[in-house]
Formats: sequence, C-alpha cells, structure tokens
Amino acid sequence: RRSFSSEELVLMERRDSGVAVLTLNRPKALNALSDGLMSALFQRLQEVEADAALKAAVVTGQGKAFAAGADIKEMNSRSNY
Repeated sequence: RRSFSSEELVLMERRDSGVAVLTLNRPKALNALSDGLMSALFQRLQEVEADAALKAAVVTGQGKAFAAGADIKEMNSRSNY
C-alpha cells in the first residue's frame, strides 16, 4: 500500500510484512537533507511509530543517491550561517 504523491519529500510504502519503506524524494538535489525533507522524514517516522502493524522502517533514496548530506544551498541562504 503506497501513500504518496510525486510532490512529497518523503514517500512511504506500507508492506504487508510489517515494514515501511521511506524514500527520500529530492532526486534532482541528490536527496540533500533540507529542513523540509528532515521535517517530512520526522513526520513519516512518527507515522511508523504510531502504526502497530509496522515493525520496522527502511529509509532509501530516490534516484542515484541515498542522500548527499546537508543542503548547502539552503544553509547558504540563511543569514546566521
């Protein structure tokens, strides 16, 4: 059972085996960890924790990279960096 749209930063698939597959969905940015992506990931992990049918979660990345690390472009746009 899939729960996502192409606009979502973290896609979630609930499998009958009790596993949730969470996919980072910013392939053009190599799944760089922006504030929005981290917030979406935290929200998805809370969903996994609240679902008694889910026993584990696997985090993966859409495209050719799992995650490039911090979103440097976003960090550079902040005045306090």
